[in-house]
Amino acid sequence: MLSSSLVLSLSGAARAQEEVKVKTLAAPDYFSGAVADTGLPGDLWKETAPGIMRDVLPKLAGPKPLSPAFASLARRALSTGSNGPAGVGDDVEMGAARGLALIALGEAKGADAILDRATGGPGSSAMSMAQAEAALISGNDDKACQVEQALTVDRGAAYWLRLRAFCQLKAGQTDAAQLTFQLAQQQTKDADYARLMSAALAGTPPGAANLKNGVNYALSRRLSQDVQSAAALASASPALKPVAAAPMAQAADIGHDLTAAEASDLAFLRQAKTLPAFLEAARAAAPSIAALATAGGPLQDPVLLARAAVAAGDVASAQAIRGRLTQDVIPGATATDLAILDALIAAGSGKVDNQVLANLVSRGATGKPAQTAAVLLSSLGGTMDADTRTQFATFELGKPAASAARVQVLEDAAGAKRKGEAALLALSLALDAGANGPAPVDRARIAHALNRAGLSVDARVVVVEGLLGLAYAK
Repeated sequence: MLSSSLVLSLSGAARAQEEVKVKTLAAPDYFSGAVADTGLPGDLWKETAPGIMRDVLPKLAGPKPLSPAFASLARRALSTGSNGPAGVGDDVEMGAARGLALIALGEAKGADAILDRATGGPGSSAMSMAQAEAALISGNDDKACQVEQALTVDRGAAYWLRLRAFCQLKAGQTDAAQLTFQLAQQQTKDADYARLMSAALAGTPPGAANLKNGVNYALSRRLSQDVQSAAALASASPALKPVAAAPMAQAADIGHDLTAAEASDLAFLRQAKTLPAFLEAARAAAPSIAALATAGGPLQDPVLLARAAVAAGDVASAQAIRGRLTQDVIPGATATDLAILDALIAAGSGKVDNQVLANLVSRGATGKPAQTAAVLLSSLGGTMDADTRTQFATFELGKPAASAARVQVLEDAAGAKRKGEAALLALSLALDAGANGPAPVDRARIAHALNRAGLSVDARVVVVEGLLGLAYAK
């Protein structure tokens, strides 16, 4: 995915710049447990408006998708150990919302660790569901069954009936499992669960694995199905995609035929018709692109391979490929393509070069892609001279789609350095935009605000995604 490697490299530098402060620690709450060292401060949610968190946080576990860059921002913020706002941090339902959002964002194992210490589960269906799903996805079926047994509310809800039937089957209580299974199906029919559970009860062929949720995943594992098959991957929810994804190849596995590897990578990358598909292809191709960059030979489509390297977080390989593009004619690329690639590398490395920005602006007269790239890159900073500013001011990027009210509150949060609130508002705007993320004009304003708020790592990733997305703009 786009940001994992890129965020890790950038956040390491940001951590080194954090000011060390001695302060009195607040009492632990549902947000104080850290999933990982994210590089964000321990007072992330300080002065965040409680109502904004109550509005946005539950939506992060909902049906609206986030683009990879904004999903990375959400994971990073929610993985940070920081006491929540007043009235939110000690609310078990909001603690559940944090856990469910982390699970939906592919951080089930991290959620499992922090939810293991959470209190109030038996009296909260949402908290218990978060604990059970995190345990199931992490492969700890016994823990999930213990959560189900301890629950004291909503025990007749469809989710709990399905999990209970699985737990009864697991315990050898076949008749009870059959009865509970029938009750679950009477409430809400789920064809995939029914297929898997029927096969488990009757000992019949189950068909393909299903990774829609933790219960189906647990059943698929019990039936010894291939949870990394193409069919399983196609069925996987975002929460289960990390389970279904094949391990990334190591450089040693690529072999010595780099020409064949390059041809395969290019075919794979060119098949991608959407930005999310390109990011997945770039991740898969990353080891062989790194090997090609190290080998230093001529490449069939160097700009595409360099773009893929940045998408996978390997800025060094992209820089190596770009550094060798000195000839007058570059295969498959125009001068504007090279200018946009330079912007992409600058954003990925966290160094906005004024010359790169000026070159993009000068290319703006040739068409909309260079104008859009210039606006995106400028959101991270940089200085323009008088002539460059004059030309930049003539660019037309279309009308914004984002809520003007939320953008204004986001900018206010950025100016006041309310990092957590800025992150939540950016995520709220991104949820409205869908899986490809906000339009460039909105994305640039969001990135600019995140950068001002002190979330520079996330701003860069948002800009990188926007620059990569120019190839798929309609």
